[in-house]
Amino acid sequence: SVRLSQRKPVEHLCASERFVCAIAEGTCSALPAGDLAGSTPISLGRDARCLCLRTQGGEQPLEQVQLCVSFKKKLVLFTYNGRTFEQLQEFPTADAACALVWHQSWICAGFRKEYSLYSDRAGVPREICGLDGKITPRIAVVNDCELLLMIQGSVGLFFDLSTQQPSSKSTITWPRKVVALGATRNYVLGSAGGGQVDVFGTRDQRSCQILAVEGNAVAICSAAGGRALVAAEASVTCLDPVPFERQVQKLLMQA
Repeated sequence: SVRLSQRKPVEHLCASERFVCAIAEGTCSALPAGDLAGSTPISLGRDARCLCLRTQGGEQPLEQVQLCVSFKKKLVLFTYNGRTFEQLQEFPTADAACALVWHQSWICAGFRKEYSLYSDRAGVPREICGLDGKITPRIAVVNDCELLLMIQGSVGLFFDLSTQQPSSKSTITWPRKVVALGATRNYVLGSAGGGQVDVFGTRDQRSCQILAVEGNAVAICSAAGGRALVAAEASVTCLDPVPFERQVQKLLMQA
């Protein structure tokens, strides 16, 4: 383990096979994943608000570790050059982003009043969905070309990156305001607190399972093999998808 702050908890965290990146007391730092305790954090700047690692989708991993960090009035893109992180691009913003994903060549940033989409080359923003300023923006990468955007406290909208338009899929509605959101393969997971995690299928947008974890879920992220990790107040739960063949076998045994 490594201590990033003497006083306050870590505010944002993301990780790849090679690096763990975090924001603590406004400072964005990166550490080698294989040697957290023995490494000196690489500082990427102060007054950071949120961050994300670039994802590619499909089976082909990214050749380089790349990172997007939201500061007070800008988005900054970094890449690891083999020795340290160097700045690739800097895009001005009117405000700090509350949520970020960098998927393929697109950056989706959730601000207090809207979601905006940026090309990672041109950096020209385009508003793709307005918000009323009363909810916390949340974004999840669903698959190679789709995102899920929380447009109300309990309602998620699918957005198609290939067409640059909202998807033709139905919206997903949770029973209450979502406090943690994630996606993995064919499922979208959201928690409205109280340890309950509602799982929806991305193909038919229907609720397919309700799970319970110990404590209040505070974060959900995807993991290898289609798994999902749910972080609660004092535990991390791994959710493993049941193969279709086993589902059919279980139904036949119940018949």
